[in-house]
Amino acid sequence: MRGIYFSANNDEEGFQLPILPEKVSELGAGDGEDFSISKLGNINIPKDPKLEEYPLESFFPATETHYSSTAFREPQYYIDALKRWKKNKMAVRYIYVNGSFSINELVTIEKFDYEESDGSGDVYFTLALKKYVHFAPKKMAVKKPIVSTASVKAAVVKKTAPPRQNSKPAPQTYSLISGDSLWKVAQKYLGDGNRFREIANLNGIKDSQFSSLPIGLKVKLPTK
Repeated sequence: MRGIYFSANNDEEGFQLPILPEKVSELGAGDGEDFSISKLGNINIPKDPKLEEYPLESFFPATETHYSSTAFREPQYYIDALKRWKKNKMAVRYIYVNGSFSINELVTIEKFDYEESDGSGDVYFTLALKKYVHFAPKKMAVKKPIVSTASVKAAVVKKTAPPRQNSKPAPQTYSLISGDSLWKVAQKYLGDGNRFREIANLNGIKDSQFSSLPIGLKVKLPTK
């Protein structure tokens, strides 16, 4: 079954969109620079592409409906979560599964507009999402100068490196429990949820199976 899911704070909070949008799209633009050269005309210098964007338009129903993808919640619940994530500049996991293509990306909420327009109480909204790439400044290693004096002789101690072990440790395994996802398992046991695809590749799990993994499935974990 097709579905769109959002989660934040390492899966501690999140929800499934109750009503799927009419279309799901990924926008990828280049960032090339145009120049005009005499007798040759316009040329384009390719550069790294811009970050992907994911626009969404749908609505939060005001009452319980038979066509909703999940259990009924008041529109205010979704509005509060999305506004809080946007205000706190949080990276949010955006997942689209069981469609003609799949999406599983960390994103930021660039825009969130909503309105009640037809008197039904339903809240119509538009979301503008942009791919999030984690970064952190690298620390520079400062080498201290070595001071040598003629009156002092340095005693050189030769250290023997311990022998390397030839045996490669066998991969660990983990049995899925209720509420697990490959991203959650990667975050808990590998320290990085973005390594979920390593688990999937190691165990031959396809993208279309992410939302239907059986409880008790034993999966191999890659080494850290």
